[in-house]
Amino acid sequence: MSVSIPRIDQMFLHLDRWRHLPAYQLERRIDIFFSVYLVDVLREITGDDLVDTIIPELPLKRDLVVPGNSSHHSVKVDYAVFTRSRDKVYFVELKTDDQSRRTEQDDYLNRAQALGFRPIVDGIRQILLHTDAHQKYFHLAHSLAALGYLDLPDDLATFHYPQVRRGLTERLEAIETTGPESAIEVVYVQPNANRDDGTEHLTIDFNQFADHVDK
Repeated sequence: MSVSIPRIDQMFLHLDRWRHLPAYQLERRIDIFFSVYLVDVLREITGDDLVDTIIPELPLKRDLVVPGNSSHHSVKVDYAVFTRSRDKVYFVELKTDDQSRRTEQDDYLNRAQALGFRPIVDGIRQILLHTDAHQKYFHLAHSLAALGYLDLPDDLATFHYPQVRRGLTERLEAIETTGPESAIEVVYVQPNANRDDGTEHLTIDFNQFADHVDK
């Protein structure tokens, strides 16, 4: 007699098996799934009151967190999740392989944590002044403004849409960094939670996600 496996468990079983195959790109397939449950799982594990807003691929101005010459390029954090009081921001990195943790990435996330979120937001403001991806960064700025971290000119959208127009630079220069001095906490989500990875960061494993979804 065959034993029926719940569909969600079957999905995780497939992910666990298939991630070992040479051409299977796991992160492309599970990114959106984890984002659906991420806030709830963090709420359950940390006990923090979190808002539902998630900012994916949050840019960190590279020269803030990576030693080297001044640059308006960036490195990215997979997800940023925010407490309701804005006293804390979680930087969440999704790893589909326990061996994919990189020392360089650990280092820049540690530097970001030491800085706190306000300098990170100010770095994004500086990127806004130099990027060519104006409309994409407008959406990021709007998200940060909705969370209370940026103050935007009331007419900023009209300089981005339907197309970027003359006068945008002056409007971008008028953006101000505002809001609280939020602390940053780094969280890793990976197949297995290695408690002896040499860091003090919270690590959440895939089984914890599966347990939450099953509830």
